[in-house]
Amino acid sequence: MFLKHLTNDIASDYEANALFILQLRYWHHLLNESLKRKTFKIPIHLAFGHEASAVALDKIMKSSDRLCLSHRNIAYNLARSKSLDLIINHFKLIDPSLGPAQMGSMNLATEVTGIVYTSSILGNNLGVAAGIAMHRSLTSLPGVVFVVTGDGAIEEGIFWETLVFAKSHSLPLIIIVENNNYSLGSSISERRCDIKLQQVCAGLDVQYISALGSDFDICKNAYEQGRNSALLGSPVCVEVNLTTLCRHAGPTPGWPDDLMKITLDTGLLLLDGPDDPLYHIRNTVGHNRFEFLE
Repeated sequence: MFLKHLTNDIASDYEANALFILQLRYWHHLLNESLKRKTFKIPIHLAFGHEASAVALDKIMKSSDRLCLSHRNIAYNLARSKSLDLIINHFKLIDPSLGPAQMGSMNLATEVTGIVYTSSILGNNLGVAAGIAMHRSLTSLPGVVFVVTGDGAIEEGIFWETLVFAKSHSLPLIIIVENNNYSLGSSISERRCDIKLQQVCAGLDVQYISALGSDFDICKNAYEQGRNSALLGSPVCVEVNLTTLCRHAGPTPGWPDDLMKITLDTGLLLLDGPDDPLYHIRNTVGHNRFEFLE
């Protein structure tokens, strides 16, 4: 049933991108089933619901661009590497004599993808990304630097320092804040006051863009706009509002009576609503075409 139709049957660029999003969702399902079987010895943070954002960024990144990621990096690594097998080799900690591996999950930066740094330490990748952007600026290297963080990491001092540093030095930096209203095990309202990121950026004269993370076209337009501004020396903050449709780490369901269920038996679509990227694809191409692509 899943992904049996290849690009020869695709009628448009949108459908080609939609198929890639479906591919990432299918790969997530396969990894989730492996986690249920306890195939891996390391903690893995899946990213059901992040597929459209990852594919959108992959589509607009140029060979000269660089990307820094956080612990929930799987969607971006899959999108940039185009290889589930490569990711599984890292997760299984395959003998490095067989090829570059041993990077595990939370620090995974797959080779030859433009992903230059990934860190499991909250907010750690922000300062590194700013440093890479500074080097590009000082040496007149082409391209921009993207860094992905979340609504938990913006509570850290390094987030504010990175914004100030990037603005002060006109760095070619795009900070993508994945706001999934979730940090480990708590929602925003459970752990802190509201942070109006648009107003924070306005106070620093940093361009702010808001995007719906489940909609490929909206994300792609936001990232293209951000990249164009960063190339001119104007750093950008893109707040991507999305929903993580799986547990924080490990398989979903995470325990015997877990009410959150994910299984291939019910198909690729997890949520019949706008928080699921596949919902937007189905509404755009129609139910019959969606079933064909699926």
